[in-house]
Amino acid sequence: MVKKLLCIIACGVLISSCAPVTSSNIGGGQALPQKGGDYAYSNYVLINNRALLRDLQITDIKSRMVNGLMQVQVQVLNKSSRNFSFDYSFSWFDAEGFQVFGVGGHWTPVQVTGNEVKSLIGVAPKPEAQQFRVKIRKSK
Repeated sequence: MVKKLLCIIACGVLISSCAPVTSSNIGGGQALPQKGGDYAYSNYVLINNRALLRDLQITDIKSRMVNGLMQVQVQVLNKSSRNFSFDYSFSWFDAEGFQVFGVGGHWTPVQVTGNEVKSLIGVAPKPEAQQFRVKIRKSK
């Protein structure tokens, strides 16, 4: 009985690790401090600035496969009434958690107006990419 239960749990973990990312599994709204002064908003989003953490809210994360490449959309809400800028960068990882290198890894600047929702879009550089993380920083 215990072996059967463990097998069912293990299968569930394997299946859920392959599931596309949706808004239902982006994590809670509370950011957790990380090494180096960064804050993990969810398993997929890392923000390195307290002011950004206060002013931005991740409202949705989606992923899908398009022509064999992972495509990701992260929706960000500017909770403040003021305009500001930030940069974002996607990192891509294979099914075993190793970083996939290729095109990408550069910082993309974004300007948001007060109370605006912006979509941050990323496309994996190679078909091996099965996981991602988006980093957000204050513009320099």
